[in-house]
Amino acid sequence: MIKWYSWIGYAALFWSVIYGIMNFYWLIAGEGYPFIQDERIGVFSALVTYLPVQAGSAIFCVLCMLGIFFSLAMLNQWGRIVSPRFILFFSWGFAVFLLLFIPDYRLIASMAYAFLFKFPYSWQILNQVICVIGGLLWFFSVIAYQRKVRNACRDCGRKENGKPFVLIRWAKWLTYAAAIAPLPYAITRFSWALGIPLGVERQMLEDFAKVNPMATVTEWVFGGLCVGGGLLTLGLIQKWGEVVPNWFPLIGGKRVPILIAVIPASIVAIALTSAGFIFAFGFLAVALQFVPAEGMVLSEIAGTIGPMLLWMPWGVALGLSTISYYYRRRGQCDYCGRNE
Repeated sequence: MIKWYSWIGYAALFWSVIYGIMNFYWLIAGEGYPFIQDERIGVFSALVTYLPVQAGSAIFCVLCMLGIFFSLAMLNQWGRIVSPRFILFFSWGFAVFLLLFIPDYRLIASMAYAFLFKFPYSWQILNQVICVIGGLLWFFSVIAYQRKVRNACRDCGRKENGKPFVLIRWAKWLTYAAAIAPLPYAITRFSWALGIPLGVERQMLEDFAKVNPMATVTEWVFGGLCVGGGLLTLGLIQKWGEVVPNWFPLIGGKRVPILIAVIPASIVAIALTSAGFIFAFGFLAVALQFVPAEGMVLSEIAGTIGPMLLWMPWGVALGLSTISYYYRRRGQCDYCGRNE
């Protein structure tokens, strides 16, 4: 069986080549440049959209060329002449940049609207997905390289006489934080669904209902997703998050596959953290009057955007608790035989 660490570096290299070519095409005035300002989003657009087309595509060309160089350095013997610190610094930075600074709130919104059977997808959203995939490839590539540098097991990362993963000790509090963080947003949405103008003027709710005939349903669904997500998050530290309860039809009593919990939780954590960063930046920019509040009433920004300021800590807590869940459940390594 081919191990993931044997091909992940080549996947990151391939992504860097392809995305670099795409940005070079946009640099020479090709059509389809995805990082454009959307008037409907305004100040809550991703930060990269504030750059002119030539500047943005040139920056990505440089980053992708550096990515090609550093990925080759991680994969080849000549890479030993490059300081591992430089490789790690660039690789971690590139991964974080792609995962958190490229997507805007439309990524998490498209996930939520899917529960309303609405799929507001576009090339801009697809490009965000492409960048998140690239970020994940770089994330796992640098993990594989870091394990090689540390002389740890390439498969599990353990070393001889190594200590248990530090996040395991904080798993309970991280999970509680991730479960509680969405409640202010859920309460706001439920209040609006009941016609209670919590944090806003009643006129705003009436205007929203005119624009969206399914406004009430939307509020209930969005609030319910937050509450349901919070309850599912508790499974990361509960027994039912490891073994399906016996009363559950067909699969009751069976162990929950680790990736069934880890993959969706990780995707949501990335989308929440990036959207939360954008909302926090936009909120502060408007509140401190660095930018005009186009289409927004300053007196209502606390009620509309305020609950979303918890999205970034919510996403971070969810991501860390998911990592802790994985390390706690992964068991003995089939490759090196080590266990926690």
